[in-house]
Amino acid sequence: MPHSTRNSAHFKKSLIALAVTAAFAPHGVWALDFAQSPPGTVEPYVAPNVIISVDDSGSMDFRLDQENATGATNGTVPNGDGTWPVTSRRMNVLKYALKQVINDTTLLPDGKIRLGWQTLHNNGNSPGAKNINNGNVNSIRQLNTTQRSNFLSFINSLSPGNGTPSHLMMSQADTYMRQPLDVNSAWAAVPGTTATPYLGCRRNYHIYMTDGRWNGAVSGGSQDDNTAGKILPDGTAYANNAFTRLYHDAHANTLADWAFRSWSERLQPAASLTGAVTPIAEYDQAPATEMIGGVALPKYWNPKYNPANWAHMVTYTIGFSSLAYTWPGAATIIRPTQMVPFGYDGSFPNLVNGTQTWPAMSNENRRSLDLWHSALNGRGRFFAVEQGDDLEKAFRLIIQQINTQNEPDRGSTATSGSNVSRNDVGKYVANYVPKEGWKGWVEAETVKTDGTTIPAAGWNGKTTADLLDATGFAVGSRLILSYSDQVTNAATGQEKGGVPFKWAADESNLSTAQKAFLQLKSDGTTDTSGEDRLNYVRGDRSKEGVESPPDYPAAKPFRERKSRQGSIVNSDVWYVGAPVSNYSWKGYSAFTRANKSRLPMIYVGGNDGMLHGFSAADGTEKLAYVPRGIIPAVGRLSDPAFNQNHRYFVDGSPMTGDVDMGTGDPTDPVYAPNWHTLLVGTLGAGGKGYFVLDVTSPGTTAPAAGNFSEANAQQLVVMDKTRHATEAVATVAVCEDAAVTPVAAKETCLAAADMGHIFGKPVMDETNPQRTTQIVRMNNNRWAAVMGNGYNSKSGRPVLLVQYLDGDKKLLRLVATGTQTPSTPIDPVADANVVDNGLSSPRLVDINSDGRPDVVYAGDLKGNLWKFLVADANDANWGVARWGASAATTTNHTTSGVPLFTAKGGTEGSPDSRTLAQSITAVPTVRANDRKMDIDPSPTAEKMVAVGGMMVAFGTGRNVDKDDPQNANKQTLYSVLDNTRYKLTGAKKDRITVCADGSPPASDDCSKLVKSVADLPTAVTQASLVKREIPATSVNTRDGKQFWTVDATTVLDWTTKKGWYLDLPETRERLLKPMDLYDSSNLLAAFSQVPAKGSRLDPSVETCEAGSVDRERQFMTLINIMDGKRPSVQILDTNGDGKYNLTTDQGASRMSVMPGAQTMIKRGEKTRLTGKKLDGTDDNEDLALMPEQSMRPSWRQLR
Repeated sequence: MPHSTRNSAHFKKSLIALAVTAAFAPHGVWALDFAQSPPGTVEPYVAPNVIISVDDSGSMDFRLDQENATGATNGTVPNGDGTWPVTSRRMNVLKYALKQVINDTTLLPDGKIRLGWQTLHNNGNSPGAKNINNGNVNSIRQLNTTQRSNFLSFINSLSPGNGTPSHLMMSQADTYMRQPLDVNSAWAAVPGTTATPYLGCRRNYHIYMTDGRWNGAVSGGSQDDNTAGKILPDGTAYANNAFTRLYHDAHANTLADWAFRSWSERLQPAASLTGAVTPIAEYDQAPATEMIGGVALPKYWNPKYNPANWAHMVTYTIGFSSLAYTWPGAATIIRPTQMVPFGYDGSFPNLVNGTQTWPAMSNENRRSLDLWHSALNGRGRFFAVEQGDDLEKAFRLIIQQINTQNEPDRGSTATSGSNVSRNDVGKYVANYVPKEGWKGWVEAETVKTDGTTIPAAGWNGKTTADLLDATGFAVGSRLILSYSDQVTNAATGQEKGGVPFKWAADESNLSTAQKAFLQLKSDGTTDTSGEDRLNYVRGDRSKEGVESPPDYPAAKPFRERKSRQGSIVNSDVWYVGAPVSNYSWKGYSAFTRANKSRLPMIYVGGNDGMLHGFSAADGTEKLAYVPRGIIPAVGRLSDPAFNQNHRYFVDGSPMTGDVDMGTGDPTDPVYAPNWHTLLVGTLGAGGKGYFVLDVTSPGTTAPAAGNFSEANAQQLVVMDKTRHATEAVATVAVCEDAAVTPVAAKETCLAAADMGHIFGKPVMDETNPQRTTQIVRMNNNRWAAVMGNGYNSKSGRPVLLVQYLDGDKKLLRLVATGTQTPSTPIDPVADANVVDNGLSSPRLVDINSDGRPDVVYAGDLKGNLWKFLVADANDANWGVARWGASAATTTNHTTSGVPLFTAKGGTEGSPDSRTLAQSITAVPTVRANDRKMDIDPSPTAEKMVAVGGMMVAFGTGRNVDKDDPQNANKQTLYSVLDNTRYKLTGAKKDRITVCADGSPPASDDCSKLVKSVADLPTAVTQASLVKREIPATSVNTRDGKQFWTVDATTVLDWTTKKGWYLDLPETRERLLKPMDLYDSSNLLAAFSQVPAKGSRLDPSVETCEAGSVDRERQFMTLINIMDGKRPSVQILDTNGDGKYNLTTDQGASRMSVMPGAQTMIKRGEKTRLTGKKLDGTDDNEDLALMPEQSMRPSWRQLR
């Protein structure tokens, strides 16, 4: 049943960790800028130093295919298809390649890198280019218009001549990076302008390109000798290490010696630099070891990764001719099959295990091996260029890899997390780990009678991800459904509906338009890989890259995943077993019996693009659903950059309910019921709207087959009204303009305009924790899902959505603000409620306990607490409640309503100013007022009467916008009196209506309730509330927990006051979770949070200061919903003596608790409050139970 004022309440925890994605808004409206991922470290971008060294020796005048210039041509641009004639001169190809790369402002925008350069001989006399040195034109400077122009001039001046003294390039680059620190050094904050800070976290790269084998003077020593006792700067021993065979040789003065020196020895003393470099995400995410050549090579010594945490330089090499990638003098060393860059086959495994070693470079016919060896020693890559067009590709791939390595890595450092869902059967924990490619999973536990948990039998210690990733898992057999938006009836706009999520050449599955979305690449361009992207989302891993993203080969272009299952961040797990709603309506008992052995299921939304349905018995996946609204963006999951740019997809929490979908009048004796279990899901961060699935028959525990199959897709997908945030939607004004929008399309148009991102968790039935009150039979005997319209809708107004689930499945919209639309220009005061607004989760209240809601309360982003009347048998009469003599009627969603209350607060420094709107994002809590008041003004007399009405308690605060966690405006707990009185009406006295006559006749039931106009329903103002406070100083601290008391010395005089308020004391504290009633009493258990937040570092300012995560802090406050006082009995044990005493425990009724989910389990005479510590172990706190059950208020007390 919906929330009934005559039923007792159970405490049930709920999680809300709101974080969501950006959407469009009308011109002049600032839509909320939703977060894309949980709070994590966001490091400012620190531009790397890049030195480009190029070969201008005489052989650069040779043609591409020969070691001479005979027949060479002077073309300076490639053919139309990008290829170069083999007769082209190498220098012209080099000039073209460098110009193409440096002029690509998408690849290299201003500020992306800091660039320096040098050449072997500087035959063209470009300023300073013979030797990179502090202060020279060619020394490292920020890449801007001037530096770009200087580099282009250098390129144009290149002229071939002389030999190939490659050691000079390597030694000069290394020496340059070690020069004393000053304003002109490579380490300066702005070289040539600002000296400090010298950032130790700045990465350094040397790109050396040559067309031949080195000659001339040698240098470098024996830097990579592993017998010389070398210790790396982090303390790791290099000498005599079996895993370092790949790097060392027995020969001195090689290019590889220089590369190893630049990588393995600090370029500057640590004390001289601010901050330090950290290994990139690729290293953090790499497996601990990899089998190469029969050796379990630790990732530290794997050249694919770079573990260095000291000031160092990475070396990339490019060999631009056959002389640069062949070595006839060492023919037993086989080059890898992949050339651009070199892969890891050929002789690479033998060099790792030591069965082959690097030869001496005494003979020139071996020296091209030194380029490969140098790249490995410098933790870069070697690019062997066979064709002219591959030279540009090589430079471009290197710059792409450098860009990737220097992107702030949100994915690898964001806080991991989990959420917990409980029911009477077990506990299900959903997890996510950003460092593992945003892997997610669900694990199951069984709760024992003493409150402890054990792994669930049947799951065999596995998680859902373990099962999806198991060897031999058949991706092709997964049942994954979606929704086709192909219009099958032009007259009605009917769409095809449920389809298998599989690629088809025609529109038998997805529509042509939907398949076009899957052809989109992350940069907005298109390709023909749509089918591959769809298969990737389904779990196909054959196209996943296996190295760093810039090196992904064309055959494997997609993001490497650690699991087929993606992150589960804000979606709660929902359990569905046998029907448990206990309805007395026709046919339900038979439905219950027929499904008593139904396979128990759990459903949860994932940011891998789908809602998952897993067997609660063993964790196997039985169903998945890709909603219509995420298809425009789901291809981004395959983007190699996704780990650093996480996005939400199916991030809302599902809920189910048993629904009678029979046709006809349920009161007709011959009516035939047709019960089903329907699931309603939302996208939360991933998009707007909701979808409905029929999950009645997943199978049985026998087992017996259900109807979960591709053939039943259209039956299983009842409706899908989800939309991606970027989809075009008309404004309300356009929808209502008959000249633009046909009358027949008006309602559909307005429904789209009012649909926003819906994030609220399911509102639970207080007497049945496995049932939501939001899927319900209404007073017109129709079944519906009732929701707030959410945030960032096109209309920007608060709307109660009543989505019928039976019959024509019409959507009824109850617009709290009526037909009001924003002014032009927008008036920030008059238009406040219809700009950037939206309705949050609703509380449905059943006044007369007939199982159908009569009243709905819901808050919005502008602090309005709306009351909707839905008690009439005709839904045309439903709408926002009126006040005074009009209270028996509604606004009928045609005129702007007046809220029951509008919450406004102050700033941190001026909390009592109360001029700032306080968003209400959590569902209100309702309780019939059981207090009495003295209405005799005589001080010597007393005439006590029932206050009546309902107390509606709610808290304020939101955590949806990127800036919300930083907001320090004061947030508040409120409990306000709705003094509305009701009477039974109808021939069977089975309906209620509002008492709205100020002088009702004696025969009217309202005559005992309403004595005058003063007793008529009245909206509440701030002035009619009394203040409650929590002192800043705690009364005790124990085991890391703090305890406070609630100060409520001011008496609440019900003759003049209508409730109370309490400003939350901590900076940034707010209420984001529903408040429940503790132990069936009048005590609110309010879990408030100071939400986690990332750092506020300016990303435009270079710094090594890591963006930090301030972890969530959470508090539990016990406070009476009626008068705002602390409990009259002691509930918290502040001193830990196991006793509960008002004196020794100092009346404390508020305590700090662990962040995240909290569960309460009754254990004998106590309630155990359980959360999770940071190390994953339980944090338990025992609370006292109430001494006796409080009187259960009934609807009559509303009188």
